Amino acid sequence: MSAVRAFIALPVPGDVRRHLGRLHESVPPAAGRITWVKPEAIHLTCIFLGDVPAERVVPLGESLREAVAEMPAFETALGEVGAFPDFRRPRVVWIGLEQGAEAAIALKERIEPALVPHGFTPEDRPYHPHITLGRVRSDGKVRELEHAAAHWVLPFEHWMSGEAVLYRSERTRTGPVYTPLVHAPLLCTNHG
Repeated sequence: MSAVRAFIALPVPGDVRRHLGRLHESVPPAAGRITWVKPEAIHLTCIFLGDVPAERVVPLGESLREAVAEMPAFETALGEVGAFPDFRRPRVVWIGLEQGAEAAIALKERIEPALVPHGFTPEDRPYHPHITLGRVRSDGKVRELEHAAAHWVLPFEHWMSGEAVLYRSERTRTGPVYTPLVHAPLLCTNHG
């Protein structure tokens, strides 16, 4: 293994992933060909790293742990459903955060400088914390997609985002498989 395709993300609890993984069942086929993210693969991406040389994974993981060690864990809750670039020309269907977006942005801003010595170049575009639910592969009746998404009942639970994870991404015939390589705990502020 000479390189590892990798990204850094916040895990999403299993019950929330399972709920999100069923939302697409209400989207009619007329909405177009959409590849929906499997429940076990749902996460909140912080930084996509691309191909990382295998020998850099361990030092990169150490830098990640150091970067987030003093960042407090934060409460997270789901928010609006949207599409990139928008629902008139959807390419990606996503769900944003009602709570925790500012903390997720602060986390990304804390991690990025720690990755620069490992050859990573920070992105110029603004970070919009979101969970990808599906990728639109062919256009359909976009109103059908937007209408279905507008009626989704979203999980209402809040959860604590308490770690950043460095994942390996592997493409398979049945879709991508994400394997955690490094767990980087955030500062636990719960003293109860």
